[in-house]
Amino acid sequence: MAMTPDQITTDDDGWGYRTGARFVDPPTWEKHAETVMGRRNIHIWPLVEGLILAADNQGQIIDYQPRKFYEGPLSDGMRNEDDAPDWRLAYDRFAASVLPMFLFQMVEMGLLATRGNGNSVDYRLALPGGEGA
Repeated sequence: MAMTPDQITTDDDGWGYRTGARFVDPPTWEKHAETVMGRRNIHIWPLVEGLILAADNQGQIIDYQPRKFYEGPLSDGMRNEDDAPDWRLAYDRFAASVLPMFLFQMVEMGLLATRGNGNSVDYRLALPGGEGA
């Protein structure tokens, strides 16, 4: 689903997000994000847990670093009881190519806001208008 300029809002702090979305904290996002995505996007559900673990109390992920996210919060969110305590996902070229695509898909759904911050990017948890209100 391609977004058009009228579907994107940029606020005074530089956050760009789907028009009508609102910023939320991690507990609120956790409660509603998978429902917004739907079962058709089940392949993105593991990102929900990783982003919740990476976000601060306001739902912000400042200075997002893909490798650190992949090997840290995303690994922590995907580890299960059968994995060794030090188990980590391996960040590689494949992960480097698909992870940004899935994050942008979440921006298009109204689940994330984004802004550039120089050499990096920030993300912020959001919900489309009316969800979880």
